[in-house]
Amino acid sequence: MAIKRSSKISSSFSSSSMTDLVFLLLIFMVLATTMINPNNAVKLTLPSSSSEEGDPSVIALSVVGDTSSESGYRYVINRDEEYKSVEEVAAALRVHYNAFEERPVEERPYISLRCDEKVTVDALVEIIDLTREQNYKMVLATKEKR
Repeated sequence: MAIKRSSKISSSFSSSSMTDLVFLLLIFMVLATTMINPNNAVKLTLPSSSSEEGDPSVIALSVVGDTSSESGYRYVINRDEEYKSVEEVAAALRVHYNAFEERPVEERPYISLRCDEKVTVDALVEIIDLTREQNYKMVLATKEKR
């Protein structure tokens, strides 16, 4: 007694409805993300200051190209003290660090080093070696906004 099925099941798959669904989801995501304003997404109140004074725990050291000096560079500490040689800078940094001698090592200032585009790698390495010898903390800063 052989039982035969009257209908055969098709094993083919139609993906046309799936592509329609993916296309609609893509359109929805594009529209939803363009409607979000980044200024309204996260409200931040950033600190502001009208003071020209910087952080006292930061010693700002700038290296600027100068043709009139012997080394070819001018070193400026905290925007008001100018030096012509690395030895003068080393002495000035010692004076600045001696003011923080009583504080623990974590609270001592660090040097924020900014360099002009004309400064060579050799001049930069000289300053880095100076700070390493004296165990000063230092960061290389980016170009200053004006």
